[in-house]
Amino acid sequence: MSEKNSVVAEQEYMSDATLNAAYMNRIFCSTRERVAYLVKSSVASLSLGKYDTGSDIFLYKIYGLSPDARANAAIGLGIYDMINDPLSALIIDKMRTRWGKFKPFQWLALVPSLLVGIATCLMPIIAEGNGFDAAQKLIFYMVISYINETIGAFFGGGGYIDNVFTPNPNERTSLLVSAKFISELFARFPEQLMGILFDLVNNGKLKLNLVNMFAGFKTFWWVVATIPSVWWVIVSKERVPQSLQPPPALKGLTSVFRNKPMLIYMLSGFIGGIDIGTSESLYYDSVLKFNMMSTIAGIPGMPISYASYPWATKFRKKFSTKALWVMQSLSITVSESIFFLTGLIGGKENGFYKKKVPMTIAAAIGNCLEMVFYGTKKILDPEINFEVLDYCEWKNGYRVEATINLARSYIDKVKGIILTKVNAVLLEKWAGFQVGVDAVQTNETMWRMFITACGPKLIFDYLCVVPMLFYNIDKKTRDRMYLDLEKARAVTAAREKRLRDAENGDVTE
Repeated sequence: MSEKNSVVAEQEYMSDATLNAAYMNRIFCSTRERVAYLVKSSVASLSLGKYDTGSDIFLYKIYGLSPDARANAAIGLGIYDMINDPLSALIIDKMRTRWGKFKPFQWLALVPSLLVGIATCLMPIIAEGNGFDAAQKLIFYMVISYINETIGAFFGGGGYIDNVFTPNPNERTSLLVSAKFISELFARFPEQLMGILFDLVNNGKLKLNLVNMFAGFKTFWWVVATIPSVWWVIVSKERVPQSLQPPPALKGLTSVFRNKPMLIYMLSGFIGGIDIGTSESLYYDSVLKFNMMSTIAGIPGMPISYASYPWATKFRKKFSTKALWVMQSLSITVSESIFFLTGLIGGKENGFYKKKVPMTIAAAIGNCLEMVFYGTKKILDPEINFEVLDYCEWKNGYRVEATINLARSYIDKVKGIILTKVNAVLLEKWAGFQVGVDAVQTNETMWRMFITACGPKLIFDYLCVVPMLFYNIDKKTRDRMYLDLEKARAVTAAREKRLRDAENGDVTE
């Protein structure tokens, strides 16, 4: 937006308050669409969580890859991502159809996503049934990964429709709050059930084939989570009009770097995502032999988590986005600090890090602190993402979701390649971790796994708060932004209608 237009908007701000309120209270979605969004958003999150197909437990214990082999494969996949991502972003951001910008990609992604989803669920059974050796397992894993990445890159634009199915941010937030609350009631059940079975097998209480158990569970919950997503593809509509002419690729990319809130959002996420070390799930499984620890520790905080949703709406009114962002981030980091410092008590030989009771108590105390802002985090994370995308449209006059995602994913992919290799070296070479279902870890390995799982990331979790302090969208700016966007979108929608009418020969004077 130019300086002149900003001045005009400022002068009109108060006089347009009534119009703004009416727009913010308008419901755009049909009842069927609202129900579909709630079901999709709440059920689609059902998964095996820290035991799912991308987890360290699955890849190293169930599937049997070595950390070093996985890291080497990730380098090739990352390079491939960096080649096809710009092509897909260019295609998506230049798409203009009578059905919208993203709706065609929803349909294009449907069948390929279903097919590769089934193959991913059955990956360990296919490998075991065909007697794959280590090299064959790696090749099969890489094939599935490359297909997944290709589908995500070229057809993933369909996912952006969640940003544009309603132009009313209040309607979007209302649906998001409801979906997150419903999801919270049962979203962790599959992960918790899998954790119980893992603990029973690890402690010799249950004799099961972990590979078959995993594949069966994964397939069942994948089907349950996927059906509502198919329904959403059928009923969802795209309502935020795009600019009639897509911006040049270079201009779209440079707009990302002129978007201060987006840069802050990306920088904070980049720093906070520097997870050097082994995963906590491997520590729970191989050191504590207590996969259900986080679930048991979460029981005291459960009532607080449910109460946090109505608190979230009150927090949203009382505090700025920046303040809430900082508070919820620090609650998590302080919780992690309590857990890490407790594990250090007693040192390597007799440390609390190997004892279920003190570590569970420490996790429970930290979890209660996190749960105060749990509902806020669930709502705030997607809301900030929506907000910075809308800010880009407000300042530049067009939306470039795919280009923005490209810039973010490029950074994350380079970081991911480096971290995967570094963490593989830490886990396999430095800690001496042994792969496989029946592997036994030494005392030295367990100590090093705890240190790398909980220690290094604390530094970056504290550092990621610093960029948040410079987030510049306050309440007044946000309200003015959405008022201006409503006017601009109305003009674009009217222009599109006139063009469609002209194409159909329905021209009125």
